[in-house]
Formats: sequence, structure tokens, C-alpha cells
Amino acid sequence: MFGGSFNPVHFGHTGIVSRMIEEYNLDKVYVVPTYNTPLKDNTPMLSPVHRYNMCTLAFSSVDKSIVSDIEIIRQGRSFTVDTLKELILQNPESEMHLIIGADSFMQLELWYDVKTIFELATILTVSRGEYSADELYEKRKFYEEKFQARVHITEEPILAVSSTQVRNLIKDGKDFTHLLPKAVSDYIITNGLYGYEQKD
Repeated sequence: MFGGSFNPVHFGHTGIVSRMIEEYNLDKVYVVPTYNTPLKDNTPMLSPVHRYNMCTLAFSSVDKSIVSDIEIIRQGRSFTVDTLKELILQNPESEMHLIIGADSFMQLELWYDVKTIFELATILTVSRGEYSADELYEKRKFYEEKFQARVHITEEPILAVSSTQVRNLIKDGKDFTHLLPKAVSDYIITNGLYGYEQKD
């Protein structure tokens, strides 16, 4: 499972899923856009339908990925632990993995019912941005000792791009298309999302 707001989805997202599928020989990855998640910078969240549509476009070229509307159908505030339980019910013979970015990994102990998350899934993360591989390994040791967690860390970083960066470029009228799959940037332009305005 790889969950997120995907506001919008970009090459960093598709890159981490492709990397994990290859590195850990995963049979499939459920990409799960959230129904609604408040952002730290109070940026309005794009509608679930738009974010789901963009994920479908972005991951159409990523083999073994499945974009799921499981949390959108559930509506309200979704907890990762509940989504993991539901996916396990749908795939009773499968071993579950949870793919998360380095920033989320470093704060994972703050997640709702994290003990059960560690019981249900092996955590896969990758060094990125402000966190070094050493910091991730130190945090992994903490999780292993406190929660008996199963964690795998990929040291080679994925493309450093964030949804905030994409939104800011759009807001400032600058080119953003190199950070997203073409189908996603076309979707944003066509629908005038994130304040995009067609130039004369």
C-alpha cells in the first residue's frame, strides 16, 4: 500500500512505487489517495475525484500498480491502519507492505494505532530530502526495539520533488510540467487546477 494526498501526484510518487516494486519484487501496489487530509500549510485540498483521476493517469504506466478509491468511498477521515486491514481482507494470502516517504517514516510513531500498523505490515521507506540514511537507520532501530517493527530502507534517493513545489510553480505562473507525467500536467492545464491560468 502507498497512500497519500497526491495533491498533485508527481514523478517522486511514481518513482518510489516503481523502485519498491523492483527492489522488493512486489506483486502489486495499491496506490490510495486520501479522501481528505488537512495540509500543514493550510492549502485547500483538491477534490478526491480530481486527485484520483490524476493518480490513475500517473500510474497507468507503472506495472503492478493499482489506484484504489477505497478511502474515497469510505469518506471522512481515514486511518492507514483501517485501510491496511481492509486490503488484507481483500488479499488474505498476501504479505502486506506499507510504502512511506522519509518524512512520514520519521513521524510514524505519532500515527493512529501505529502498533497495529507495525504488526500488519513491513515498512518500506527511502532516504529523501532533509533526512539522511543514518537518521533513518537510527529511527528504524527505535521502531524495532519499541514495536518489533519490520523495516527496509532504500538508501538511493528518489527524485527530490514535492507537491508543494508543484503547486507553488503553478501559482507563480512558472513551468511545472517537467515534474509530472505529461498526462497529469495536461489534466491540470485542461481543468485549470491549482489556479492555473492559460497564457495568451
